[in-house]
Amino acid sequence: MTFIRRIITILSLPIALVMFLTGLSPVTKDQQKTREAAVEASTQADFVPVFRFAVASDVHISAGDQTNTERFKKLFDSVYRYTDGHPTYNLLDALVLTGDNCDTGADAEYELLKGVIGEKKRDETTLIAIMGNHEFRETAHEGFVRHMGQALDPHVVVKGFHFIGLSPDPEDTWHTPKQINWMSAQLREAAADDPDRPIFTMQHGHIWNTVYVSRSWYTQMSLPLHMVYARYPQVINFSGHSHGPINNPLNIWQNSYTQVGAGTLNYFEMERDIGDETVPAGARNAAQFLIVEVDAENRVRFLPYNLLTDDFMRTAASTDGDKQLIWQIDDVTDKSTFAYTSARKHTDGAPWFEAGDAVSIEGVTANSVTLSFPQAEDDVCVYGYRIELRDAEHPLKKKLTKEIYSEYYFEPMPERLRVTVEGLTAGTVYDVTVTPLNVWLDAGEPIACRITAQG
Repeated sequence: MTFIRRIITILSLPIALVMFLTGLSPVTKDQQKTREAAVEASTQADFVPVFRFAVASDVHISAGDQTNTERFKKLFDSVYRYTDGHPTYNLLDALVLTGDNCDTGADAEYELLKGVIGEKKRDETTLIAIMGNHEFRETAHEGFVRHMGQALDPHVVVKGFHFIGLSPDPEDTWHTPKQINWMSAQLREAAADDPDRPIFTMQHGHIWNTVYVSRSWYTQMSLPLHMVYARYPQVINFSGHSHGPINNPLNIWQNSYTQVGAGTLNYFEMERDIGDETVPAGARNAAQFLIVEVDAENRVRFLPYNLLTDDFMRTAASTDGDKQLIWQIDDVTDKSTFAYTSARKHTDGAPWFEAGDAVSIEGVTANSVTLSFPQAEDDVCVYGYRIELRDAEHPLKKKLTKEIYSEYYFEPMPERLRVTVEGLTAGTVYDVTVTPLNVWLDAGEPIACRITAQG
């Protein structure tokens, strides 16, 4: 069985290209605009929840650092304050934890985790938890079952809504063919129970090449799991592991079902697509989770929450002002209405600088320059910037490039960025360009300046 499992893992990545073809018809730019407009109009309409749960991932409770324990406590305080003040529905029906709940799975960490749950969780709230890979560092499956009193692979029904989860397998830290078959059977049962309702599933690792950072961090069993989920458009799958920012527009993905990243209470990590660092400066300033609500028509909306500001997150679009970030699915059974597909690339325009925006030179030496510049504008999200320095006399031969994130994942987002580029040659004149990038890495028009390295 181990040999077969390894073969499946090896095949999963190249074959997973079919994931973008399964159940997804080509979408034109006009069709995508229509879908996005429909969702936008719907989220502004009255939404009266009849069911609510929270989803958190990568809590990483540690006995040596109480930071994440305090953040976990605050999660309960914040979500119950929201539910208590809601005008129509005052319950938190469930809390879902999608793994790496403890940093190593040590007994002392579980005791801290259980202490918070025992102190803060109300009886009305059903706890549904699965393991991540970090818990295997100490007590593994045995510790999870002993401390949490949860099934490793839970199937829990709360007020008619099905929650189905997979914990990692101890041998390869992901999932076995037996687990995949079990998930398939549970989904058949849930769909038969009520085909119009969403089915909520979860595993710790993302399905490869779906949500943000899933190209770098994912479950090795992505292909077989995707093929199972793809049979049911009503599946909404939650995962973590990657520590990707929850407000990245690509943190929700739809194809033949819906995949959503559950964020992190620990630190940020980014996709390997810009710059040299995947863990940015200030990465520990990360404590985000989701509140999910369902109404009587089985519409589902997702409300990302920032524990560090103790408020709902705002959109990353600089043109939205202080607008709350909300994702919504109006018909979970009809994938032709899905608005959060890769077709968004058709309608997400490139970022732009405002007239008069300029690069400021804060310091130049013989081998480095420090620059600052204002943030560009974007209707969705300014993801990052590409800074290029070309030798003015030999522009095709000598070039220095540095890429940085816009820091959209911090709230509030900084109004200006500062960057130092090294590797200059003394006495050389350089033409500098700063080019804004969106989440698809599409480039806008740059702003520019000229500098001379000292010497």
